[in-house]
Amino acid sequence: MSGDRDEDQLSERILQDRQHSLVSVTYCSAYQKRNSDQLVRHKKYIEALEHSGVQIQLGHYMVGSSKPCFHCGGTSEELNEKQTDINLALCLFADAMRNHFDWAYLVSADSDQAATARFLKKHFPEKKLVTVVPPNQQLSQNIMNFADGKRKLNRDDIEKCRFPSIIQTETGFIRCPREYE
Repeated sequence: MSGDRDEDQLSERILQDRQHSLVSVTYCSAYQKRNSDQLVRHKKYIEALEHSGVQIQLGHYMVGSSKPCFHCGGTSEELNEKQTDINLALCLFADAMRNHFDWAYLVSADSDQAATARFLKKHFPEKKLVTVVPPNQQLSQNIMNFADGKRKLNRDDIEKCRFPSIIQTETGFIRCPREYE
């Protein structure tokens, strides 16, 4: 790991004293298209991740049921993120089947990932799983029931691992949004 890209620096913080090396990073997410400013920022982040070698798996959002607005009395459509959880699980299992790792680091506090952890331990008992909890989130005991270790990230871990303000790519530049500088 060279330490000059944000995922290298973050992986060094996650791996800490372990004698492990980073093989790959997969980022699973979905674009929420209602907020155009947020969408632009998210796309820039995905582009920066791709430029640094991160594998991206995108899901999507679907309009769900309407829910009442307690502020105005009207209703709003609820958006539901789809495929992110299953994409993460499928990528992890594919890597396990290809024997691409001995230890996997699952950066999520989403208790839905307990099913991923349970399946991994059942079908690949020799594989080890560490649950990595993002800042300001609680450890999922449901995931921990199947994990071989845990790691808690704090805000400082994330701040020290940010991309530079400008990233030069083969086709131009990716600029950090002003909101994050």
